[in-house]
Amino acid sequence: MHTRLVQIGERVKKLDKLADEVATLVKRQFDIDQAQPELSQKGEMWYRGARELLARYEFSGLNDFEECYAGRSYMRGMHSVIHETRAEIARFSDVYEVRQDFDRQFREARGLVNSLVAEIESRELLAASQLSLVLSADEFDTARHLFETARNDEAFLRASGVVARVALERHLFTVADSRQIQIQVNPPMKKKPEVEDVLTTFVRQNVITAIQKSELDSLLKVANNCAHPKEAVNAADVERLIKRGKELAAIIS
Repeated sequence: MHTRLVQIGERVKKLDKLADEVATLVKRQFDIDQAQPELSQKGEMWYRGARELLARYEFSGLNDFEECYAGRSYMRGMHSVIHETRAEIARFSDVYEVRQDFDRQFREARGLVNSLVAEIESRELLAASQLSLVLSADEFDTARHLFETARNDEAFLRASGVVARVALERHLFTVADSRQIQIQVNPPMKKKPEVEDVLTTFVRQNVITAIQKSELDSLLKVANNCAHPKEAVNAADVERLIKRGKELAAIIS
């Protein structure tokens, strides 16, 4: 995802640089009426290139962008200003008002194009969080199946708890990524955050409550016991881990 966003960002920058050239030509057109046909050519290059990029990534503001070009809410659209000379505009319209309208439309259109990367990033981070919910739900179902298969087999019982732990921890870290939350590690010299760091940060960021953290701490303690044969494990605790872990994962997103 990161590489693709960088590539899109670079394309947006190139389009914005081209928009600067269009803005300069528009100024020349209104000042001395000597910008055609270059304005027409570069204006279309900018518009067509930007529109295709917005359409390709199903940008939510595509209709607004097209309206800026067509000018349905204004005296004239960007289209007419890009393709006409000052003299042609002056025949039927107030040049000053047309210039003001164009400036507003062009500013809005550029802002829409420049917001594309932010929209795609938010959309894909949300998709990652939703995918995590689906995957963790499947893993919790696997844990439930192992638990029901276990009967008196401690190995299966422990395995079900470990699978549930993996599902819960992975989901919590995915939520942190999707919300772009910087996890504060304790102690600070620790190389990477652990799930306890995630939970503490989530409470500070109001993602979860202190009560939810307490319950998650309890569930993860059961999960850790499942991973260490020397620690005692109780079937009722493992069942609670699977059931409440799945429920809490569905709430935290």
